[in-house]
Amino acid sequence: MVVFCIDLKSFYASVECVLRGLNPFETNLVVADKERGQGSIVLAVTPKLKSYGVSSRCRIYNLPKDLKIIYAKPRMKRYIEYATKIYSIYLKYVDKEDVHVYSIDEAFLDLTSYMKYYNMAPKAIAAKVLEDIYQETGITASCGIGDNIFLSKVALDILAKHSADNIAYLDSDLFKEKIWNVEPLSQIWGIGSRMEKRLHKMGIKNLGQLAKYPLCSLEKEFGIIGRELLEHAYGIEKTTVQEARNYLPESKSFGHGQVLYEDYNYRDLEVILLETVDEIATELVARRLTCQLIGLAIGYSETAGGGGFSRQRKLPCKTNSRKVLVENYLKIYYEHIEDKPIRQIRVRVGILQNEDFVQTNLFNDVKQDIKEHDLYQALGQIKEKYGKNAVHLAVSNIEKSTFIRRNNLIGGHNAE
Repeated sequence: MVVFCIDLKSFYASVECVLRGLNPFETNLVVADKERGQGSIVLAVTPKLKSYGVSSRCRIYNLPKDLKIIYAKPRMKRYIEYATKIYSIYLKYVDKEDVHVYSIDEAFLDLTSYMKYYNMAPKAIAAKVLEDIYQETGITASCGIGDNIFLSKVALDILAKHSADNIAYLDSDLFKEKIWNVEPLSQIWGIGSRMEKRLHKMGIKNLGQLAKYPLCSLEKEFGIIGRELLEHAYGIEKTTVQEARNYLPESKSFGHGQVLYEDYNYRDLEVILLETVDEIATELVARRLTCQLIGLAIGYSETAGGGGFSRQRKLPCKTNSRKVLVENYLKIYYEHIEDKPIRQIRVRVGILQNEDFVQTNLFNDVKQDIKEHDLYQALGQIKEKYGKNAVHLAVSNIEKSTFIRRNNLIGGHNAE
């Protein structure tokens, strides 16, 4: 198997540089909306800024004060246009069934069945693809090549992004030689900081040590993930690009959240909470689902020292009633909220089931419940046809509301 994992370097920032005729390797540019204040998230930074130790996903106030920095307001439509153009370049080399778009700036390509046709070494093909991307878009890309998805991704993350030609290859033998001693473990795809801490408690600090750990002990600690960890320690991955492409995860929960444009007090934030719950109720009815678990997370502003709370509650009955959801969310909110400036909110629902299983509450007016349900079903249909701003709560017209503004964004960011 020959798998490519291609990453578009500092994608959003690189697109902004291309549009301005600048070199991202020589320009201090960040993609961030300064209008949202110093707490606004930086979506991307150029490789030049990364060379100073600046990381993406920091806040504006974390950026170096001694550097002259260009601020680019996010333009999500333009980034999608570039990503679409690059996807069309991939299709010049492989069929769409052999491409798995992992994210807007990363994709897996299965070249296995094309090797005889190209009659070239994998690195030569990769160089041709990367050159094609650069010539047509001005975007620099990196490519990890491996005998499976996992090896190609690790080759990309650990080796290719730091190699002179932006290309690296790993097979199982090279994997042991070059990756087994890599620390920290969180650099390895699939191992997050929490799992890394658990592995550290077991005395495991790198993949070489993980490879020598008994499978039974790993399964006792991590369940079925234990076997996957051990297989990855040896560079083994059985999932193909086609299987990854066609995989449809079973949704067990969903939610909406936002980082606010400014600090809110707890009274004003109730408007945002009501809007978000209303949005979720509409989505539940439109998808013919009910929930029995609700969750609310609040993040306080850095000006108050940060922190916050995250709470969830199981409801007595399965429901998609806006009235029931609002009552329960407000109860959680006022049980735990403190009088501090607030900067983040996230609302989730879980234990989702088909609407056919909804239970009738003996203390409710059944006719009123049906009327509410039909109303939200109609609202969902209107929004689907005419856009999310076609119908909204009256409270969404007040100054502290963010509903209308957010629906003009893509992924929470400026849609230009």
